[in-house]
Amino acid sequence: MPEHSEVRIMSEYINRTASGRTFVSSHRVERGNVPHLISESEFTIRSRSVGKQIELTAGPDTYHVFMGMSGNWTLVPTEAWSATRFTRLKFDSADGMSLLLHGGYMGPKFSINKPFSGQKRGPDPVEEPAQFMSNVISGVGTTAFDKPLGEALLDQRYFNGVGAYLAAEILGRLDVNPFSSPNQLGVVGLSDLVDMVQKCISESYAHGGGELIDWKSPIGGSTISEWLMFYGNKAECVRERFGSRNIWIKKKWSKVCETIKVRHRP
Repeated sequence: MPEHSEVRIMSEYINRTASGRTFVSSHRVERGNVPHLISESEFTIRSRSVGKQIELTAGPDTYHVFMGMSGNWTLVPTEAWSATRFTRLKFDSADGMSLLLHGGYMGPKFSINKPFSGQKRGPDPVEEPAQFMSNVISGVGTTAFDKPLGEALLDQRYFNGVGAYLAAEILGRLDVNPFSSPNQLGVVGLSDLVDMVQKCISESYAHGGGELIDWKSPIGGSTISEWLMFYGNKAECVRERFGSRNIWIKKKWSKVCETIKVRHRP
């Protein structure tokens, strides 16, 4: 579930908790919370978020971390680290604390010193706004942008960090037909889409991220329920299938979906 805002919050949590600490060992943790040593030397930790991924530098090593549906980070006393279930990475500090990457259902994945070989990810919409805009423009005319907006918004090659709840808020606030494609928007419509993506990401972050489904903020204080207008709004919205995901859309657009189904019914 963690999307752009939640990954940014976790990255900032890592930097705050790691600040001023010297770490002495890193471990890959296998199923059953069984640790396997990666390295044993003194190092510091620094993190940055890029869309839905975290890049964490630990000494000479760089970890590329995809948070999955339930990934999170926590700092605990080393002597009690195994009480945290589904741990994936463990970094032990000299002062007896451990920074843990953990998550159960469809949890986090990571690679060391190499990017993931799977889905490519575009520029960060907030941290790299000019590159983000340029990259979206480069998608015009491609088959990727022939897909419905509800599906295209989840394409991490162009909209890195956008997931189901952000897509629902972006589409709802734009009040645009989610079954139309980016290629149908035109220059003005595409510019409005880019602006709304950046706006929703920034506002959801300001509200402490989305404590939805399996994710809880490591710093607490989320007020996302005050901001959400369309995600989970059963009174005004319904869930429709876009590619492999269900997205909350306004009920009036669901009628468009039914028309499409009838039109293509054998």
